[in-house]
Amino acid sequence: MMPLSIYIHIPFCVTKCGYCDFLSFCGRLEAHEPYAEAIIADIAACAKDFTGHEVVTVFFGGGTPTVLAAGQLGRILGTIMDNYTLADDASITTEANPDTIDDAYLTVLRHAGFNRISFGVQSFNDDLLAKIGRIHNAEKAVRAVHLAARAGFDDINIDLMFALPHQSISDFEQSVDVAVKLPVTHISCYALSAEDGTPLATNKDLLRAMPDDTADRAMYHLAAQKLSAHGFEHYEISNWGRPGRHCNHNIGYWTRREYIGFGLGAHSLVQDRRFCRTTNLEDYIKGNFFPIHLEDITHQAAMAEFVILGLRLVRGIDVNNFRQCFGQNIEHVFGHQLEKFVKNGLLAIDSPNIKLTKHGRDLSNAVFADFI
Repeated sequence: MMPLSIYIHIPFCVTKCGYCDFLSFCGRLEAHEPYAEAIIADIAACAKDFTGHEVVTVFFGGGTPTVLAAGQLGRILGTIMDNYTLADDASITTEANPDTIDDAYLTVLRHAGFNRISFGVQSFNDDLLAKIGRIHNAEKAVRAVHLAARAGFDDINIDLMFALPHQSISDFEQSVDVAVKLPVTHISCYALSAEDGTPLATNKDLLRAMPDDTADRAMYHLAAQKLSAHGFEHYEISNWGRPGRHCNHNIGYWTRREYIGFGLGAHSLVQDRRFCRTTNLEDYIKGNFFPIHLEDITHQAAMAEFVILGLRLVRGIDVNNFRQCFGQNIEHVFGHQLEKFVKNGLLAIDSPNIKLTKHGRDLSNAVFADFI
């Protein structure tokens, strides 16, 4: 059977963070149940198209999925279990805000079949959390992780952010030091960016207070050193996991595994066709599940995606896999780029793999742009 990943988008939040450009809404409590019912209907209607697939990962993202009642999330997951073939070891994740869960909530999720949880912690510094608009504090974040472990989650991720306004290298180091002492199996570290259209992008005081590129890179390298020293394997540019606890759902994105998205604005990749659901909440609740923005990915574009996404992985890309997928040698298609970046030290050949060097990870966007 063909492996398949499923993504569920829950677009509701308690508050919207100043840096967030995701499709999400604050409040809208009256829409929670109709939205859950719409997703359930969408999932069931599509099942007939994936009878030859085995679901290897399910991921609930947002927004903040845990603003829905635990029972609503459980019903959505139950619909997937009832209508699709799930792998015995399928990874089933929900994102969560530390301020939106408690013992009872986590117990319901665990009994429903969720076996992985991802907390948007961002920092263990209360002042920095307040500056970026997070509703939890460090104490609640630590408590949430321990509650999840007590509820039976043995695969727990936390997200950390660096290059926050007014954040020093020492501030970030303290957050990493707290993180590695918690019962977590995975840590993601991302640099804050001021995305167009967000309040952060128009806040001149906060923009001026963001660390410069030198401090940004120092924080990233500090994370890489400390997390590796504490047994977390650096397997993707921004992700570290305990052995056997890498995020299989995201690995699917980076290796171009087929995935289907349900919910508002959810994206899909099926048979080299990319599409998404409507971004209009009322339309989706009324049953408008038809794909929009359909794009047939050309052979050339698929090869470029294979390289760009695959190079995010620390192991890089396997040239034999490239040849099996596309019937061509990678050197014949991208020889100029490979020669240039190997020569300037941004790529390395570790046969049969081609991968970014440590310096190449710092300049990865420049490398990726040359393959488009």
